[in-house]
Amino acid sequence: MDPQWVDLLLSPIINTTISKLISTAAEQISLAVCWKKELETLQNKLRMIKDVLLDAEERQVRDRAVKGWLEKLRDVVFEADDVLDEVAYESEKCKVENQNQKLKNVHKFLTSNPLLFRRGIAEKIKKIIASVEAINNEAREFGLQNRLAGTVVSEHRRNAQTHSTIGDLSEVVGREDDISKIVHLLTDSSNELRLCVLSLVGMPGLGKTTLAQAVRNDERIKNYFGKIMWVCVSDNFEVERILREMLESLSGNSCAVKNEDTVIQKIREAMGENNFLLVLDDMWDEESHGKFEDLRNCLLGVCKMSRNRVIVTTRNEKVALKMRTLPKHMHHLGKLQIADCWSIIKKRVLGDASITLELEKIGRDIAQLCGGVPLVARVIGGILCTERKMLIQLWMAKGFLQSTEESLMTMEDVDLKSLQVLCFVDSAGTEELPPCFDNLKNLRSLEMPPEGIENLINLRHLNFSDEEQMPANIGKLTCLQTLSKFFVGTTKGRKIEELGNLRWLRGSLQIYKLEHVKDRSEAMGAKLNEKTISKLRLRWGKESNQDEDVLEGLQPHSNLQLLEIDGYGGKNLPSWMSKNVLNCDLFLLKNLAELRIIQCKKLESIPVMTGFSSLQMLFISSCIELSTIVDGAFAKLASLKGLHILNCPKLERASSNGLLSPQSLLIPDCRELNSLSTSTCLKVLLLRGCKNLRSIPSLRGLSSLEGVIFIDCGLEHLPSGLSSCVALKELIIARCHSLISIPEELKEIHSLVVLWIHWCSKLRSIPENTLNSLTSLKTLYIGGFSEELEEFPGLSSIHSLQASLEYLNLTGWEKLTEFPHQIQNLNLTALKSVSITDFKEVETLPKWLGNLSSLKSLSIWGCLGLKYLPSGLSFVTTLERLTIYRCPNLVSAKLEEILGGLACLKTLWIGPFSEELEEFPCLSSIHNLGTSLEELRLYGWAKLTQLPHQIQHLTALRHLSIWDFHGVKALPEWLGNLSSLQDLCIKYCENLEHLPSAESIRRLSELKFLEISECLVLETRCRKESNSEWYKISHIPTLRINGEDI
Repeated sequence: MDPQWVDLLLSPIINTTISKLISTAAEQISLAVCWKKELETLQNKLRMIKDVLLDAEERQVRDRAVKGWLEKLRDVVFEADDVLDEVAYESEKCKVENQNQKLKNVHKFLTSNPLLFRRGIAEKIKKIIASVEAINNEAREFGLQNRLAGTVVSEHRRNAQTHSTIGDLSEVVGREDDISKIVHLLTDSSNELRLCVLSLVGMPGLGKTTLAQAVRNDERIKNYFGKIMWVCVSDNFEVERILREMLESLSGNSCAVKNEDTVIQKIREAMGENNFLLVLDDMWDEESHGKFEDLRNCLLGVCKMSRNRVIVTTRNEKVALKMRTLPKHMHHLGKLQIADCWSIIKKRVLGDASITLELEKIGRDIAQLCGGVPLVARVIGGILCTERKMLIQLWMAKGFLQSTEESLMTMEDVDLKSLQVLCFVDSAGTEELPPCFDNLKNLRSLEMPPEGIENLINLRHLNFSDEEQMPANIGKLTCLQTLSKFFVGTTKGRKIEELGNLRWLRGSLQIYKLEHVKDRSEAMGAKLNEKTISKLRLRWGKESNQDEDVLEGLQPHSNLQLLEIDGYGGKNLPSWMSKNVLNCDLFLLKNLAELRIIQCKKLESIPVMTGFSSLQMLFISSCIELSTIVDGAFAKLASLKGLHILNCPKLERASSNGLLSPQSLLIPDCRELNSLSTSTCLKVLLLRGCKNLRSIPSLRGLSSLEGVIFIDCGLEHLPSGLSSCVALKELIIARCHSLISIPEELKEIHSLVVLWIHWCSKLRSIPENTLNSLTSLKTLYIGGFSEELEEFPGLSSIHSLQASLEYLNLTGWEKLTEFPHQIQNLNLTALKSVSITDFKEVETLPKWLGNLSSLKSLSIWGCLGLKYLPSGLSFVTTLERLTIYRCPNLVSAKLEEILGGLACLKTLWIGPFSEELEEFPCLSSIHNLGTSLEELRLYGWAKLTQLPHQIQHLTALRHLSIWDFHGVKALPEWLGNLSSLQDLCIKYCENLEHLPSAESIRRLSELKFLEISECLVLETRCRKESNSEWYKISHIPTLRINGEDI
């Protein structure tokens, strides 16, 4: 790990530990009479140290003695932590063993020799006090002061100087393309400018300095530039300082000259007849524009030759622009791939040690948390490296690392006394804890536990993913604070009563299989009302006649913020949902912010909801018998922001009237709904699948409404009052097959950004010039209208959107024989995405598609008669995504010519073509996309007996989908050449029997996901029980067959 980052992490770790020690000491003072005086002394001295920690954190960067003081302090506080944990452990052990053995004498101390134990603890505490006292004395000698957090300006940046050398080239991971591009720009001989600035721009931690170091040390750079200089600028942008450091970089000697002109002259002399490269690292003061110009003029003053270059690294693009960086010389540093982050972590933790595929998967999961930031990967790797010995011991004990002569050991050799976090990576075969785990006094967190954990009485966090991993007798872990899941069983040690003793549970809890609880009395044994749980999810796997009684017994604590009831079989909600406390105006669920009622299949009505003063979101889904929401049910929900009612097919009426502040009303898939009322505070109104809903009340006065979405509804007319919705940004009308017309007032909604009028098969007219006034419109989906129409309505004024429209989707229908004439000669310069669907008789598309300088995505679907694409498309260098689906008559030669020119294309979906073809056409030039294409989906047809061989050269391909290749029986061996492939999807290949060989698949080292769907023969052969193909793919992290993960 970078020493500077170790320094920065050291003080917060100590600070956190001291805070915990002070708190723990306070707890034990009241319990441990024997050591009360010693603990009070320790507590006071720790507070004194805590007061000066902030000052020490600031000074450690520049004062090695202070850093050493922090390291000594770390060792002492960790030792104190162990001692206090030992006291707490013995106290808890006393409680548990007394309970287990049913001893009445609760005052008896549980060590074999109580006096010796007490004396030993006292001696340890006194020793720690002496050490803390010595450290306090040193703090006074250093002059460390009590500083309030937030009042000190950190000097870390000012002192964290960078330099041009890079210790280990292996630190530069995943930046090969960046280096090549930057070196090319710097050494481009066609650039004759005297001074050219290239800026590396990116967020902190992406490795701008490391990249600049790698470029500076590249042999091509050393050969091209006569002189190379490096200056770390940081927040101290002073022209005189930068010039002096340039001279020092050239001469290798310190510069005492103060006069700026003299310094410039000495730089000119040192430069001789050479061109130069200057690296200005970590520039970030965008306010120093005048100083930038001064520096630039000075640099021009020392240029004798042409082709001088400056590299600027900065997190701020404004700085780069003020340094006069040209657009093509502005290099934005992207994030690393997960594999690169894993490479950094792995090297720091394990060096060159080999590991199993299981551990590799875990490492990649950790790497995913880095967010593509190499600095985070290095810090995580460094932290793990400090615990490397313990990790190696644990991993070797589980067989993850190959043992060597120097490191053979067993689990019993591991020093477990300080272990606080333990994760069982693979608990298969680990049915119970070995004896050496009985004395894990400090263990706080356990993931995927085996059986036999009841002696881990200090355990506070327990995590597992499924029922098979849940240990029995959880109720004995009385210190437990976090338990994300509990699966109710029917045998002793697995019943719901196990939750009763866990009085410290907090956070989120999901209780599954509540059908195994017999009655209210048994449910009350969980004592949920005594636990400060903030999120509670109650789930039934199947209905039971006792569901109502059981739910009554699961009354939660009044601090509950989220409640989810899923699979409940009762007709009524529990009484405690509207229960007040002590017959006063305070209600039990007064703090509840979100209520979710899901798949309660017998629930018939929602009563008036009283006492939910904090409720912001009410979500009701898949309650198939729900037919009534009583009038005024929601009237007292003063804080409600969202009312979402989904898939309640018998519900006939829904109302948000009386609600004071609902912002979203979402009602999908309630097909019997025939009456709706709204509230003036609505921001979003969504109705989907409400086929009986013929009309909606006026929206007049809904001045806050931002989104209106009607999909697959029975509406004959849109609601009136749309023009008064002055904040409306999004209006989506799709698959409303009873809709006949669009109102004139649509043209008055000047705020619209998104407009869909799509697949409304009876719609005959749209008011002319509607688009003329929608000057803010960015997205337009239009088409799929009445089959009686022979012309496309509503497009006469589309030319007025040429400066704003970014996304255009046009959908035709049977009677349209030509492309809409209104858009034949458009110049929609802002368009980024165009989709053209179901123009079945059209043979050519408009030429202006080839003139769209901002186009990134083009999709053409179901244009059966289409023969030609505009030739200008091959010059649309911005195009990144192209879809050509079900266009069987396209002339392949023209298409091939276009594909060959799309050098920036990243995604291509293509096919099927004519059923008569026996080879996949138009891919001969696809090799030109070898370094750019990342996603490819191929649609085949019956006569194709093999995959197109041209795709084997797409070395940058990450995602490959193969659909409808009915004639292919085996995938080719060359599939293993796709070295970057991460996802492989195979669908509707009904005769496919074989994957490539195991060796070929193993070459796909990046492959993480394989999906096989609707391939009857292959999916059978790929299951575990078959093994004919399973052995080839069993190592792939995620396997999905017909939607099921295996």
